[in-house]
Amino acid sequence: MTDLIKRRLNKNFKKQMHYLTLVFNDFFILALIFLFGALMFWYAQNIKKWPNNLWFYKPLLALIWTATLGIGHFATLFDRADEHFLFNQDNEMKAYFKPLYLHNMLLPVVLIILVSGILLPFATMRAGFSIGGLIFIVIGLIVSKNVQFKLIVRSFYFNKYDYYNTWLYLGINFLILYLSFLGPYPNPIIYTTVAIASWVGVDYLPQGKMFDWYKALDYEERRVDLLNNFYSMFTDVPDKKVRISRRKYLDFLIKTTDQTPNTFIYQRVLLRDPEYSNLLIRMILFAILLIACLQDAGWAIGTGALIIFLTLYQLIPLGTVYEHNMMYHVMPIPFASRGQALRKVLQKGMLLEWGLISLAIIIFSPQKLEAFGGIIALLALTFLLLYFYLPSKIEQLFKKVRY
Repeated sequence: MTDLIKRRLNKNFKKQMHYLTLVFNDFFILALIFLFGALMFWYAQNIKKWPNNLWFYKPLLALIWTATLGIGHFATLFDRADEHFLFNQDNEMKAYFKPLYLHNMLLPVVLIILVSGILLPFATMRAGFSIGGLIFIVIGLIVSKNVQFKLIVRSFYFNKYDYYNTWLYLGINFLILYLSFLGPYPNPIIYTTVAIASWVGVDYLPQGKMFDWYKALDYEERRVDLLNNFYSMFTDVPDKKVRISRRKYLDFLIKTTDQTPNTFIYQRVLLRDPEYSNLLIRMILFAILLIACLQDAGWAIGTGALIIFLTLYQLIPLGTVYEHNMMYHVMPIPFASRGQALRKVLQKGMLLEWGLISLAIIIFSPQKLEAFGGIIALLALTFLLLYFYLPSKIEQLFKKVRY
């Protein structure tokens, strides 16, 4: 079992390094440096103006630290075939999981130290914390993360009770963390003491002898899918499984009357297929973040124009999602109007993006007069793209389709 986990750790390390080198390329690293530098400059300039000890400082810090605990899942590195080949190895699972604790703690520890370092000036200058108190918080958070991983592993066994629930665990952690901050002087030693006591007490919880392979494998598949979804934002991931899910809160955007079948299915794809819906959401959030950091109307308008064009260019292949689906061609759907239907759906999505980017420019740009003029120019560019560039690209798209 020890040799097996060593081989899997080595294989996983090579795989993650392969994708991380593609994600953190030279351009992305430069973009991160500029964004982080702009954020830290804003942070350093504004922290001097903030008043001391406002009522929401401590719950805000407790919320940020608790959210940090929510990042990082326990990688079991299981394969689906393990439920057959390791089914009778329940007694050996403790040796299998032992090296994984250290492996899974690396990212959370780095993240906890990084976030605590960023919060240090605010916590000490404005919220009344001491350097020693922050050290105790860091220790308590690291121990709490290890407790979280221990509870996850125990939940993989057939137990009388389900020992781990993500939201319940984070909620309890936030409550204990915040309660330790109450009073004129925060006392994080209370939180650290509770975390250490929990770390010791977890080992005394009753644990079933039989390993629940179905639960463990489902957990690992969800973790891998989440990681692959992140990597797919930057590169192609062959192992990625597309899971189309219904988003009920977006149903009001799908009209069921006065529209063609093509319009209906293209709306569903845009709202429910993660490849396209996440792309649109990601580009909008990226544009808003850049505009907030630039703080200049000219640069913000230029950035917004570039992102609108790039978004539209990447959304056009949405029209081919059903082209190789046999049932799509069997149904009595008019193919002649599919280009017009695709254009209508993409126009709505792009106008939504233009509206949110324009709102961000108005809010974050100091030059309000230039911002309003730039928004009109950005709207004109968007209409040129939607009514001249988009129809020609859609026509070329369907000409390339081969059945």
